[in-house]
Amino acid sequence: MTSPEKIAQPVLVTGATGFIGSRVVQKLLQNETAVKILALPGEAVPAAWAEKIEIVRGSISDPRAVEKAANGAKTIIHLVAIVTDWGDEKEYWEFTVEGSRLIFDEAVKQNARIVLASSIAVYGDNIYRQACPEDTPYGNTLGPYSRTKQAQEKLAWNYYRNKGMKLTVVRPANVYGPRSGPWLHDVVNVLRSGSPGLISGGQMNAGLAYVDNVADILILAGTFKKALGNVYNACDGLDVTWKRYFTDIANIIGVGNPKSLPRPLAVLGAYLLEGIYKLLGIKKRPLITREALNLVGSDNRIPIDKIRRELGYEPVISYAEGLKHIREYLHQDPPGKKT
Repeated sequence: MTSPEKIAQPVLVTGATGFIGSRVVQKLLQNETAVKILALPGEAVPAAWAEKIEIVRGSISDPRAVEKAANGAKTIIHLVAIVTDWGDEKEYWEFTVEGSRLIFDEAVKQNARIVLASSIAVYGDNIYRQACPEDTPYGNTLGPYSRTKQAQEKLAWNYYRNKGMKLTVVRPANVYGPRSGPWLHDVVNVLRSGSPGLISGGQMNAGLAYVDNVADILILAGTFKKALGNVYNACDGLDVTWKRYFTDIANIIGVGNPKSLPRPLAVLGAYLLEGIYKLLGIKKRPLITREALNLVGSDNRIPIDKIRRELGYEPVISYAEGLKHIREYLHQDPPGKKT
């Protein structure tokens, strides 16, 4: 993947130590790009980055920390968000939405370019019903994650249209790879427990995107002028079903084939469990949520024709190579261990 343009630097990366953010930073450093990051006080930063990046300590919800981090930045790759499918919705709004407002305010002040890492979750229940190219309308949301990601994206477009913010939106699909919470560690935990992980046999497309490929897209989206004002899906375009992916992970960790649950039973269970957990104030994640069901129970048809056509993008890491990296990672870290 080549580009005739160069990303404007320094580049501020929020969520830099996270699953996707860490790969973004690593790739920027490999390209000898000047990088700044916003990290929480006490948050571990890879030792290899220490003398290569500028670290600003503070929360995304702290205006002074955000102002300091954004000062002088020419490009901001904004990844910070609460990405779980269950939790206190107030925290989602505080960090995902209001934290983004602070970032967007500073981007306008600095005349910096924003690359917003959104999510296919903004398509809501449309994911279950249809293919979702970038012009698909926002669908009905199913939980705090999709609600706040929709709100975050709407806020970004408001800043683009009314405040002159330079914006490109990237919507990652189901991002897998070493350190992935939902699509690796949670899958490993389900498989090891023997609980059903598939819905109605799992013969639907999993809409997978390898983490390094997503990192490439986020950087590419901040590189081309033609990407300004545009939104791009970030997916690998694979013909890999949920059944195949779960089975491949099961084989890697040495457990039996994944079990399945009929969709009607899964839908009923998600509604009942969410209701009971909310009523009783249980903070632990239910066995199944409507948010998760909307993805793992759907045929994820997430086309990437637009980014291929406009930015010349092609995924670099294949599914086979992605599994190889996962195998190496799981064999060095105990399966089920969270990082």
